[in-house]
Amino acid sequence: MTLISIVALAAIGGLLGGLLGWASKALKVEGDPRVDELEGMLPGGQCGQCGEPGCRQAAEAMVAGKLGPDCCPPGGRSLAQSISSLLGVALTEGGEDIPVVARIDESLCSGCTRCFKACPFDAIVGANRQMHTVIRHVCTGCRLCEKACPQGCLSMDPVAPELHTWQWPKPKVA
Repeated sequence: MTLISIVALAAIGGLLGGLLGWASKALKVEGDPRVDELEGMLPGGQCGQCGEPGCRQAAEAMVAGKLGPDCCPPGGRSLAQSISSLLGVALTEGGEDIPVVARIDESLCSGCTRCFKACPFDAIVGANRQMHTVIRHVCTGCRLCEKACPQGCLSMDPVAPELHTWQWPKPKVA
């Protein structure tokens, strides 16, 4: 009796597995490969500053033409230029953005934990009623922590050029 039950369950499992394998090939929906490439280029923090709930939805909206290539504040101007060249869309002229990083004023911080809960990149570490700190090389400058801080102890400071981040200035068009 037990042997018959095992064989029956194995046969049902094999039949359902084969049916699912066939359905995955027969009912496959082809997507735009540019969406996958754009999603790989975006920061992936799901911060929502572009107006979409996540980076995948933002990539789909950019390919559909609903969002411009400069819609991602954490990505900055260099990401916008890469996206515009990938999509073949003209980038609106604007000033060169200055990269910023969050800084916590320790004298004002009460350790409320709202800032690191708001950070989609896990760039802020700390514990409840303890001092928090920002991991500078992880922070993208998305400003979500600054909006979440009730004490106003977070500020966004420009990133000082260092040896590994400095670039030649772009030439001015005369």
